[in-house]
Amino acid sequence: MELDSNIPNSPKPGDTFFVRMNNGAIHAAEILETRAVDGSDQQEYFVHYLNFDHRNDQWITESRLSGNASNEQMEMTNEQLNDSTNSLTSRKRARLKRRLNDDPSDFSHECSFESADQIARKDYKPSVKYIEKIWIGQYEMDCWYHSPFPDEYGKQRLLYICEYCMKYMRLKTTYSRHLAECSLRRPPGIEIYRDPKIGCALYEVDGAQNKLYCQNLCLLARLFLESKVICFNVSEFLFYVLMEYNHNNQKERFIGYFSKEKDSAFGYNLSCLLCLPPYQRKGYGKLLIQFSYELSKLENAVGGPEKPVSDLGHKAYLSYWTWALLNVLKEKPEIEVDELSAITSISTENCLETLSSYGFIKYWRQGHFVCASRKGIEARLQELHAKTFLVVNSQLINWQPRVKGKAGRYSKTFAF
Repeated sequence: MELDSNIPNSPKPGDTFFVRMNNGAIHAAEILETRAVDGSDQQEYFVHYLNFDHRNDQWITESRLSGNASNEQMEMTNEQLNDSTNSLTSRKRARLKRRLNDDPSDFSHECSFESADQIARKDYKPSVKYIEKIWIGQYEMDCWYHSPFPDEYGKQRLLYICEYCMKYMRLKTTYSRHLAECSLRRPPGIEIYRDPKIGCALYEVDGAQNKLYCQNLCLLARLFLESKVICFNVSEFLFYVLMEYNHNNQKERFIGYFSKEKDSAFGYNLSCLLCLPPYQRKGYGKLLIQFSYELSKLENAVGGPEKPVSDLGHKAYLSYWTWALLNVLKEKPEIEVDELSAITSISTENCLETLSSYGFIKYWRQGHFVCASRKGIEARLQELHAKTFLVVNSQLINWQPRVKGKAGRYSKTFAF
């Protein structure tokens, strides 16, 4: 396909161009916003790559614009992209994803496509992401989405965040001074779990008692979660903050958190889940999911995540559900789905969804039955054990539910 090398003098929002991506590939993109480069008369352009998730939206210079894209060229590009990916098996797609991810700035092939929810909403217009990077703890990381920080902070290219009190700052000098003066060395909540084996601790923080901390936590999460909407009305939520600590100096590092409503009308056991990018693919996301279900077990309740769930979150849930259900089936291969749900606190709908994907569910006489051999269960568990999988030691949880069995009366299902 030949590209038009003529670039208009002033590209404007709404124009579509072919853009050279970070990995060198050329793809059609729409300009959403423009801004002047600091200290020069040059312009930068905030672009959305068509058919890619909005987490890949980014600011680029004019040198990366490769020419106007006609409607015919865009249709051809989309068809080639869809044909090339649909023809791949899941295993080949995973290999391609790993190859493209060798460079952290490259785009994921498999996870880049717009979700069905966004495709259905053709009028969806994302907010412009002005904060490109944040520095928190020992990491500087790229941001994925817009977050409604106050104006003087929301237009910064780089924001500094204290991993203990979650205060955000514009200047590195202010950040360095704050670290020396900050009195907190752990989240301002109650420690409910500490496991020396995996070097992690979990804290429960009440949104009503620590409102500013939890609001800042939500603003941070919004940089990485497109579906995160509640940032300021945090009083009705509990936040469970996961920290990694060093055995030598006991210094703690922020990993992520999950939140849940104090009294969910639908029995949801998780409202929001965040694991910072440097800690992803290390088992921490599934560890937080497992915590949410361990708390549901103590409440004698069946729960599930609040919708919508992101594509990455859905994958983490499917992986955890598979692990939890197969570990029960390993000991009791002949078990009813309702009993399996009661043991794991996973809804019957999610049990059926997970086990059906492996062919372990049979329908007979208007009922669903688990039909799995020990050999098949062991084979699936070995595949999971090959991945990083951290396990919660339920004996170390120091937590009491506010109201036991409060969600047990709900028959709500939690399908995605």
